[in-house]
Amino acid sequence: MTKQAKSSVPSSIAADPSQWSDQSKQSVAFHFKSDYVDEPYACRRCGTGCVFTAQDQKYTFEIKKASIDQRRKWCAECWSEAHQLRMAMSERERLWADEKSTLKADRDFLNNWLGLMTRWKEFEPYKQDVARINMLRGLLGLE
Repeated sequence: MTKQAKSSVPSSIAADPSQWSDQSKQSVAFHFKSDYVDEPYACRRCGTGCVFTAQDQKYTFEIKKASIDQRRKWCAECWSEAHQLRMAMSERERLWADEKSTLKADRDFLNNWLGLMTRWKEFEPYKQDVARINMLRGLLGLE
């Protein structure tokens, strides 16, 4: 993900749809996409102007095999922060699954997990695990 000045000329790189994932090969774009062109966007979280470069698109769709329908929504800094946050929340879920009976009474653990989930609202306000948030609030006596 590369930030570029608005005045720069968009670059273009030839697309090779034969390298796409099987799912992307079934899309309408498979028959029509001949090149990647820089796509400007604003980070959904911080509003920073960014560019999903043609080179990044080629890597994302042909090497990483991401869905051709994917669009960038966060700048590199916000993406990195969201990735770290997801990893931290996943670790709390794993610990909870392994040690639920002990962790029910661990206020530090519960507060930390609730804090992570509350921060996630900055990134995905419409993708909240409301049931889990309510469970944590209940265990902390915040309901």
